[in-house]
Amino acid sequence: MKKFDVVIIGGGPAGSASGALLAQAGKSVLIVEREKFPRFHIGESLIPFGNEVLRDMGVWEKLERAGFMTKKGAEFTLSNSCGFQRFWFRNNLGPEHAQTFQVERSKFDSLLLDHAHQSGCQISQPASIDSADFHEELIDLKIQSEAGIEAIQASYVIDASGRDAWIGKKLSVPKSDLGLSKKMAIYAHFENAYRNEGEAAGHITIIRMEQGWFWMIPLDEKKTSVGIVWEQEKLKATGSNLEERFWAMIHSSKEASFRLKGGTLLGDFHATTDYSYRYHQSAGSRWLMAGDSAGFVDPIFSSGVMIALRTGGLAAQTILKQSPSSALSLATQKKYTAAVHQMTSVFLKMIELFYDNDAFAVFMNPRSIFKLRETINRLVAGQTEMDWSLRWRFRLFRFLSWLQKRYPVAPRLVFSE
Repeated sequence: MKKFDVVIIGGGPAGSASGALLAQAGKSVLIVEREKFPRFHIGESLIPFGNEVLRDMGVWEKLERAGFMTKKGAEFTLSNSCGFQRFWFRNNLGPEHAQTFQVERSKFDSLLLDHAHQSGCQISQPASIDSADFHEELIDLKIQSEAGIEAIQASYVIDASGRDAWIGKKLSVPKSDLGLSKKMAIYAHFENAYRNEGEAAGHITIIRMEQGWFWMIPLDEKKTSVGIVWEQEKLKATGSNLEERFWAMIHSSKEASFRLKGGTLLGDFHATTDYSYRYHQSAGSRWLMAGDSAGFVDPIFSSGVMIALRTGGLAAQTILKQSPSSALSLATQKKYTAAVHQMTSVFLKMIELFYDNDAFAVFMNPRSIFKLRETINRLVAGQTEMDWSLRWRFRLFRFLSWLQKRYPVAPRLVFSE
């Protein structure tokens, strides 16, 4: 029977990051991926504070050569075109965070998984975990692939299965919906949508409606990812199918209609529903969750891939710090869970402010006093590790958002056409 130091469920960014780092450190690693790559996937906009993991993996230069669209910032506008704010990552961030990439996930995920394989990981694809029995000293697993069922053993399992959350469901780990309303995202790829000129050509554009928002992500010179996010029940009421619902929302927005005028649909529409959750526990004695398997908050601010990369890297580091084959102590489990929750909690606070119209008015008009604009720029770029300087400025931003409800400190937003 084959035995591996680590078996990783899922070959997306979290699984590939964990696998590459572990294999490069001399661990025997098997990545079990259910789907055959390349495959369509959402989550196409990277943010700079995930760059370190890509560099640590040794894959950054491959990304530069792959021809992905360079992303140097982000912009936010109102659906009626009556408000606009643009952020550049290079402003008050070092060169290592001055830019990142917009990525078509079919190409990006394949590149990362190939890199993990080249780093020394074994890949079983397409394949799935048929069963797993967790014991004190190891895990017995059965892998279902095209060749049949194979029994293997592992010292640790990393669940990077995305929203399938394989371990969370198998072990009935408690989870929370984070108090967020149920939302629905509908999205597709288009050719020849409106594109910014110059250095801003690679910016992600967020178009804010009164109760929802659009994204527009330039993936290459012609292809753009376009999506709509709104409350699930309200979006369902706008049409009988995905296409009708999508176009009903596009036509309700002057800004979105302008940017998609002349665009040609490529492929099918896709949808994701009710996606906000977080597991209370991210690690056990022989397992760790990474990426979306541990939780997902919301696609705004493009945090998904960054958190996947960073938690994947953290899972690898946690295992590498262990004595060979020793179980994770309760203290280590709590430390890992706290680190994962800390990353998502910063974005949760930002997301709550984004969906609050008064807070978003302050966001769209950041004052230069006390470096509030620079603080927002850091948060948009994905900085979740806050020193005192960043922490108190973020608290000031939240206070101004509270004050906006009573005594406006920024112009009120007007969403009517």
